[in-house]
Amino acid sequence: MPRKALGRGFSDVGQGVSALFPAFKSADGAVLEIALDRIRPNRYQPRQRFSDAGLASLAASLKTHGLLQPVLVQRGEDGTFELIAGERRWRAAQIAGLTQIPAIVRTAQTREMMEWAILENTQREDLNPMERAQAYARLVSEFSLTQEEIATRMGIDRSSVANFLRMIHLPKALWGDIEEGRLSMGHAKVLLSLENAADQQTAAARIIAGGWSVRQAEGHIRQMKSAPTAARTRPSDALPEVADMETRLRHSLGTRVRILHRGRTGEIRITYHSLDEFDRLLERFEGSSAGS
Repeated sequence: MPRKALGRGFSDVGQGVSALFPAFKSADGAVLEIALDRIRPNRYQPRQRFSDAGLASLAASLKTHGLLQPVLVQRGEDGTFELIAGERRWRAAQIAGLTQIPAIVRTAQTREMMEWAILENTQREDLNPMERAQAYARLVSEFSLTQEEIATRMGIDRSSVANFLRMIHLPKALWGDIEEGRLSMGHAKVLLSLENAADQQTAAARIIAGGWSVRQAEGHIRQMKSAPTAARTRPSDALPEVADMETRLRHSLGTRVRILHRGRTGEIRITYHSLDEFDRLLERFEGSSAGS
C-alpha cells in the first residue's frame, strides 16, 4: 500500500530519502559546491547522539569515493546555509578533511525542516526511542500536528506514535537508560503502567540490575501493583502516624490515598479511576463541608 507524501517534493515515503533529491534539483537548480564552514546544523535535528565509529567509517568512505549524495540546505540571511538533511554526511566530511560539500539549496518551512530531518534519520540510521519521542512531541507542541498526521508523514501507524509520545511522561532520570539501550521501548511501556515516578525508577533499577526481559519486568510490576500502597511507595523510615492516617483515609474514601509528609508541610494525593468516581468523591467533600 503506497504511503502518503511528506510535504511537497516526492510521492512515496517508501522510496527513501534519495527520492527527495530529484524533485529538489528540478525545483531549485543544479547541485552547488558549498564551503563546509558556511553550513550550520539543522536547529530541528532530532538526533542528539552521533556514533563516533559510524562517522569515522563514513569519513573513510568519503575520502575514497567522495560524497555520492548531496546534502540539503536552506540559505540564511547572513550568507550561511542551514542543513535541512545530511548532518552525518556534513560531520563526516569535516572529519575527512574536505573543504567543500555538494548541496542543493531549498526553501523550507520550519515544520518541513524538522519532518525531513526525522525522516532521514529513521530511514538511514535509526533514532533511539527517546530521540524519536522528543521529536514527535515537538511536532505536536510546536506545529500542532495530531498523532494521525505524524503517523501519515512518518509512514507508521498511529498507535506507534502514541506509544512514543507516552514515553515523554517517564522521569527524565530514565531517559538516558533508554537512549543508551539499558531499557528497551518494551520496558518503557511496562514502566508506564505504574502510576508514580518513584515506583517507575525503582522498577527500572531492578530491571537493569537483573537484566530482565520485558516479560520478567511485567511479572515484577504486577507484583508491585498488587502490593499495599504504603509498602510499595513509602520509605522504610516513614512516620507510623502518617501511614495510619493514609489507611484511615483510604477506608473512609474508598480509593487510594497517599500522604507526602515533609517536615511541617506535605500533600494528600487522592486517586480516582473514572469520572463517576470523581463525582462521588466531590459529593463526599461537598457534603462534609456543608455539614461542618
